Amino acid sequence: MNWHMLISGLFIVVLKIVGMTLFLLYFPQILGENKASFTSTERYGTVPQIFGSSSAPTESYGAVCPREWDLHEGRCFFLSTSELSWNKSREFCEAEGSSLAIVNTPAKLEFLQDRTGAEKYFIGLLYQHAEEGWYWIDNSMFNGNVVNQRLHFNCVTIGLTKTYDAASCDVNYRWICEKRAT
Repeated sequence: MNWHMLISGLFIVVLKIVGMTLFLLYFPQILGENKASFTSTERYGTVPQIFGSSSAPTESYGAVCPREWDLHEGRCFFLSTSELSWNKSREFCEAEGSSLAIVNTPAKLEFLQDRTGAEKYFIGLLYQHAEEGWYWIDNSMFNGNVVNQRLHFNCVTIGLTKTYDAASCDVNYRWICEKRAT
């Protein structure tokens, strides 16, 4: 047996393994993808971010959303899998450079309802006592119908049903963040 051929072949195999390992380790970083599956912040503790089925950013017609966000009509939406109060949910979204979702069109409501399944999600709709009405967090007036209105139910969830449901702001639910696609 020719030892030179055996050593050369072994060298090539080792080189290919090292090359493939480096490629798999550093290729996602070159594309700018974040491999972390948790966001750790002092305010929220460790919040899992295991959503969606794609590990790559969502993209359509030049619009791109961050990893784990869904694209719809030029907007990016993040559906949580953990639960927080409405205020903590709002703070989480703001820390992500977004806001709680403003679900002000039937198309947007249908898109999000298709993704919520049997869970309730906070959105950016709040009862303003001074104005005696429902307002989006951008201060625009809500022109729809909120069901399940009770005393101290000043926040709204979607999901589970095909309606806007009043809910206590202090109860923990999942939430939906929204921001402009880049």
